[in-house]
Amino acid sequence: MAICALATLGCREKAVVPARPTLAVFNLYVSAVVVAADQSERIGARTDCFADAGLAPTVIKASKGPEIVDALIGGSADFGTLAVTPVVFQALQGSDLVIFATIQTTDRDIKVVGRRSAGIDSGPSLRGKRVGYVGGTFGEIYLNRYLEKHGLKREDISLTSAGPAQLRDLFLGEQVEAVVIWEPVVQDILADPQVDASDVFIDVDRTLYTGRINLVARPQVLKEKRADAEKLVRALLCGERLIKERPAEVREALESWLQRPEGTLSEVFDASTFVVELDIPGLVSGLEEEAEWAQEAVFNGRAEMPADFRRLVDPSILEAVAPDRVKR
Repeated sequence: MAICALATLGCREKAVVPARPTLAVFNLYVSAVVVAADQSERIGARTDCFADAGLAPTVIKASKGPEIVDALIGGSADFGTLAVTPVVFQALQGSDLVIFATIQTTDRDIKVVGRRSAGIDSGPSLRGKRVGYVGGTFGEIYLNRYLEKHGLKREDISLTSAGPAQLRDLFLGEQVEAVVIWEPVVQDILADPQVDASDVFIDVDRTLYTGRINLVARPQVLKEKRADAEKLVRALLCGERLIKERPAEVREALESWLQRPEGTLSEVFDASTFVVELDIPGLVSGLEEEAEWAQEAVFNGRAEMPADFRRLVDPSILEAVAPDRVKR
């Protein structure tokens, strides 16, 4: 099954056939498990993860979480991959998305990148500087925790919110002096011929945020397409296995999928854990912490907090497929 654009969705015959489930994923390395499952034959495996699971999804790419949220809420995608932050934002706006598995975890992905020539060589040196970030994502959570750790508030800096590619361009064009961004955008910045790597300050604080990329869906979709959700989990468990068995081949397939030069994802690929699991206590704690922050920093105390954040985590899908992967 080849990854295709949503526009190509259609029936091969005139007979009525069930609609293919649609999966919206990040156009980033964090989609490695999905790519491994989809490209399993290409990487030399003796299996086709999606076909063996009985699933032939249409996979669409997105550059940031809000695009995937729009696809899920708008109904153009059945399932999606999201960090915790967009799920929290939706819950506080009265529109639930439910996490039914985690597929990637890392505490080394997001970074503060600044220009030493602009006076940025530490966290406190951001004061008074122009800083870019991706609003409504874990980048904003990281930004706030980073500022707090270094004795700064949002009003102490000049903030610009934009998408990852736009932030890269703003930084390269010196329209901002620092960005809070994830990989592989950092590698893109360093690889740009106009950038002097010695002038780039990079700070990775692994204590501030552990990022989880999760499988999510609207509650009604999980109810109506439960069988497809279970098949999706089975396929991605197969993808996880292939990453362990053939990491170099999967990385190469991922680089091709992302249209990146060979070898450019080695560092970030090795820094992540690609495991299909569901840590319910960890997820619920993360949801609660981020909701408390968003309530104060974004919604000014006006949002209605969920009475029980466990409603945003559904373990039944993964439990039906691999119960040992669920931590209660």
